[in-house]
Amino acid sequence: MAKKTQKGKKDNRGEYVSTVLSLLDEEENVVSDVQKEIYMDEIRDLPPIKKGELNVSGVYAYDLGDKIEVKVYIRNGLSTNLNLQKIPFLIVNSKGETLASQTFNLASLGKLPPRSARPVKLYFEKKNLKVDKIPQDDWKIVLNGEFNITSKVRPRYEGLPKGISVEDKLVFDKFLDGLPEMEEGEFSISTFSIGLQRNGNILVTTVMRNATNKPITINKMPMTVLDKNRRAVKSNNFIMKDFTVSPYRAKLCNFAFPTDVHPENDQPLDGWSVIYRQVRINGGKNIKRV
Repeated sequence: MAKKTQKGKKDNRGEYVSTVLSLLDEEENVVSDVQKEIYMDEIRDLPPIKKGELNVSGVYAYDLGDKIEVKVYIRNGLSTNLNLQKIPFLIVNSKGETLASQTFNLASLGKLPPRSARPVKLYFEKKNLKVDKIPQDDWKIVLNGEFNITSKVRPRYEGLPKGISVEDKLVFDKFLDGLPEMEEGEFSISTFSIGLQRNGNILVTTVMRNATNKPITINKMPMTVLDKNRRAVKSNNFIMKDFTVSPYRAKLCNFAFPTDVHPENDQPLDGWSVIYRQVRINGGKNIKRV
């Protein structure tokens, strides 16, 4: 029998998006291919969801005696990863009447990738039912009110130097991939390297990441370089000109501290670090130093 396919399309209410099966890593290795096919068939039969929507759709509600087992698919229609925590659910009928309500902690689901659907079994305690039984032909599960969701973002580079070698790009990419994911709305500054150049400059290379939906412009960058014993070596308040990081992007930036030391060759300053103090920016919030 042919199954209906969930397709992305547009109407006058917005754009619909398709979602694909997503399992936890430990489930991926133990769930059989047959069971995965069943999951994918069920996902294709679900009603479409809109772009930017978090959706829950029920498959069945089964009375276990002391509780009600409800199988649902949680679908992420956003373009970023989601980490779900305490989420309140309602079971309602076609009249909008509440049949059951309960809050579940979904932190164990881990990261829910963009445009994905994950099967979950929820167990409603009988004390949280408003009726004697859930009618099999007249119920659906919905999200209730405000709940705690953190959207995870992993910015990618923009504006890398022209002519950068493949080897150098791989090094920068590896560093970026090793940084922790960011929550939506954050801006972070990370120290990539510190070294002493032959011209006498202590060169600090940073990676700035913007996890907001707006461009972030930095006006001033007060910085202090510390040696491996955490002693202050150099400080400066850099005035930035037209330095902007686009939404969900990362950008390299170099800062030079002049010294009277001129080595024969460039030298890495292993164990040295940087303190960023009262960075002045336009359009951002939640600045983190990583």
